[in-house]
Amino acid sequence: MPIRIRLALAAAALTLVLFAVAWIVFVDSFRHGRVESLDQGLAPQAASLRRDLRAGKLSLGRAGSVPTREVVAQVLDTDGNVVKSTNEAGPDPVITRDIVRAVHKEGRVFTERALGPEPETFRIIAIQAMSPKSQGENDRIVVVGTSLEETHNAVNDVERFLLISAGVAVVVVGIGAWFLAGAALRPVERMRRQADAISDRDVDARLVVPHSRDEIARLGRTMNRLLERLQGSLGRQRNFVADAGHELRTPISVLQTELELAGRPGRTEQELREAISHATRETLRLGTLADELLFLARSDVVQSARSRRTPQRVVEAIERSVEAFNGRAAEAGVRIAVESDPTLQAPLDTELLRRGLDNLLDNALRYGPAGSTVTVTAAQTGPGWVAITVADEGPGFPQTFLPHAFERFRRASDARGRDDGGGSGLGLAIALAVAEAHGGTATAANRSVGGAIVTLRLPANTRGG
Repeated sequence: MPIRIRLALAAAALTLVLFAVAWIVFVDSFRHGRVESLDQGLAPQAASLRRDLRAGKLSLGRAGSVPTREVVAQVLDTDGNVVKSTNEAGPDPVITRDIVRAVHKEGRVFTERALGPEPETFRIIAIQAMSPKSQGENDRIVVVGTSLEETHNAVNDVERFLLISAGVAVVVVGIGAWFLAGAALRPVERMRRQADAISDRDVDARLVVPHSRDEIARLGRTMNRLLERLQGSLGRQRNFVADAGHELRTPISVLQTELELAGRPGRTEQELREAISHATRETLRLGTLADELLFLARSDVVQSARSRRTPQRVVEAIERSVEAFNGRAAEAGVRIAVESDPTLQAPLDTELLRRGLDNLLDNALRYGPAGSTVTVTAAQTGPGWVAITVADEGPGFPQTFLPHAFERFRRASDARGRDDGGGSGLGLAIALAVAEAHGGTATAANRSVGGAIVTLRLPANTRGG
């Protein structure tokens, strides 16, 4: 159901409820006020009849002391029997014996009774004619009543007026709410149409936000920020796909060339071995690149890592990565040293952390000269944080590279290609993704004594064994 209809119905329903409450309160108050007015008129008439009765001058009837068209009057004895009565009151008592007893007890009682052949409701007052202490045989009860027809008619008129007013108000408020809701939601509908017209190629499209400072304007600004983030993400994905295609094209081309050369007639066994070796190397490089691209393209890396983190001793996670690189380090004449407090703990996804450390160690061994040392350090750097650093003694990072160190496919030197050991430019990007998956950050810098240093700063729990 459209919001305009819901708002119109809600406003109409609220108006109806308010009129219903007003109906109950006002009509009851109006009727109570009318009855009190009648009571204020009946009390003096009853007192006047009581004085006439005490003076022996009371004569009830058409020519009596009380008008008989709208007022009835009776004099009852202490048992409630009629002593005198107007014609309109009739021969029977107009009050019950329970009321008679209440009059003896309280001295004055107001009540309502239906009288006459065509029952008509009267407001009645009954008072003792003698002192309540006398209790003699001459005690009397004076009863005076007046018709409530006018009161009922007045109450009915008020009810009819409120009923008509409620119907008119509900219709007017409902229609007014319909138009007001339409005016208020018009900017929303306009932004909806604009958003519906935006395609994935509209990289700079934004919604037209009204100049007001209300919720709709804030919604429009929020939607524009969302569009900016989505379009930025889409742009990064397109760049990622383009860069990935560019990176994959080279090893595929080399692999294709080597296979074509191997298939030419007249090739010697040595030449075939070399072609197969080159093809194998490019296949391995292609597989590694595809694995790294798949890792970075996964949208659930952060969520899955946080769900798998468990408290681990940091040094154990580091040593598992170092062990895998000891053979390669020995061949290159490079020593890998681990410096860590053995009791230091952190909530880790060990497999994910190893992927990040493997990339950092691979970079460090690639650029570390023979006879140098690659140092892996883990230390607590403040309340609740652990820093894992990998430092080498190579040439370090170019200063122009450091601001872009963690961008994908960004290499430390454009001149460094695959033939001289250059990587795909994804190692530091993967290290950053691993740090962020743990809720941390990554930084890259040059050491003052020479060489590069990369730091993974991860959240940690308290130290313990």
